[in-house]
Amino acid sequence: MRMSNDSESVQAANRYCDDICIASRALDEVTDEVMSNNSNVDIVNDMGEDGFEGFDSQKDQQSNGGCTPRMKKIGLGTFPRTISDLLKLPRALASPIRQGATKLSPVTRNGTTLLVDGKGWKAVGPNVYWLGLDENVTPPDGEPFYAPTRASYPTKERITEVMATVQALGGTMIRGHTLGISVGNPLSVWPEPGVVNEKAFEPIDWAVYQAGVYGIRLLVPLVDNYDYYHGGKYNFLRWGGFDLNQRRDENNPLVQQFYTNATIVATFKDYIKTIITHRNQYTNQTFAEDPTIFAYETGNELLGPVWGDMNSPADWVQDIAKYVKSLAPQKLVVDGTYGINKTHLSIEEVDIFSDHMYPVDTAKLQNDIELVEAAGKPFFAGEYDWVGGDAANLQSMFRIIEESSVAIGDTFWSQFGHNAPDCTTYVDHSDGLALQYGNPKNTANQNSRIQLIRKHFIAMSQGREIAPDEALPAVPCPAPTSPSIR
Repeated sequence: MRMSNDSESVQAANRYCDDICIASRALDEVTDEVMSNNSNVDIVNDMGEDGFEGFDSQKDQQSNGGCTPRMKKIGLGTFPRTISDLLKLPRALASPIRQGATKLSPVTRNGTTLLVDGKGWKAVGPNVYWLGLDENVTPPDGEPFYAPTRASYPTKERITEVMATVQALGGTMIRGHTLGISVGNPLSVWPEPGVVNEKAFEPIDWAVYQAGVYGIRLLVPLVDNYDYYHGGKYNFLRWGGFDLNQRRDENNPLVQQFYTNATIVATFKDYIKTIITHRNQYTNQTFAEDPTIFAYETGNELLGPVWGDMNSPADWVQDIAKYVKSLAPQKLVVDGTYGINKTHLSIEEVDIFSDHMYPVDTAKLQNDIELVEAAGKPFFAGEYDWVGGDAANLQSMFRIIEESSVAIGDTFWSQFGHNAPDCTTYVDHSDGLALQYGNPKNTANQNSRIQLIRKHFIAMSQGREIAPDEALPAVPCPAPTSPSIR
């Protein structure tokens, strides 16, 4: 319905137009910045068939008080003339830019090999567990913060810098816990069972969007074995009526109820559906549709009540893997058990088996690879200590993975960067394993290890050799949100 010509409607229209002029001027500035940073940016019309007409006449510009919004540049067409047009504008302004040139192809599996567009693909990069929810930074006053667990949302600048750093390292992917594990506190995706906190998706959406822009793929665990700030299996146990916490009850046989209790399993599946079917505000794709996320992992370091028992039951692993594939048929599934459980190797729905290396243990690595190879599946080293122990041992691990036809990659624990937009300080973590790329306070040992990691990543992802002491490329802070070169 078009606006009427009565004076009240005209006054209302004028007020709307004034607001649009202001918004369009701000949008002009954003558009200029983006297009100057990336000449290949593909800006499309997101308005559908009833988009706006051309905005060409000098008369129209004068009648709008000299406001000349460049609607065509952002895919809007012209100055809005109807209430319908006006109602469409906020959605268009919220997400005017689409990176058509950065669309990724799905990762597929053929036996022990991962493929992209029919060519072999390797999965190398960091663990960045905090991309969706952090515990290491106290945000400015007024920003969301849950003091009991120090939970806060990471800034867009921190997230984007991660992508630029992975690219500089020659990495192809990130393993990101809180992109999929976010339950049990007020800032979580699921603060309570079935209650969705849409605000929690804001950093997650941005991380997935920026990963796609940088050509970085994501592996996303769905639950944690531990009672951490971002939640895990103990939250589902408590929601299911079992008063358990890790500190007191990690050896309590009742923890197995997470895998065996039908109500708890159903609640966990509901949570998985919330994550996988969520539609990203920046890409307009569900996570099931977006090939940036190449795999979901049944969990992080899943165990039973005894350390090292690898007791996540095979029927549970198969059930969860099958459910993930029912929601997202193109996704690969990683068995999130801590270690290679031989009873899982025949599960058809599991694509990749994984283990973690604390400390780096080449004998264990070779044994894992042999077990998985016999099952005709790929092996992935999901975590390892990059800075402890002997550098020669780390090099040996890298060499084994590079020479194996079964090992498809690895992710070190774990990556941090600047407290951006503050580019003068770095974020640290208490475990002593934070890799802070470019930190001038890094020791010689830390920098030489980072160089070894980059050498390994480039050998895996590009098939070429570089010197172990090749200088590390600089990563700007803040990093560009739309790099011109990938």
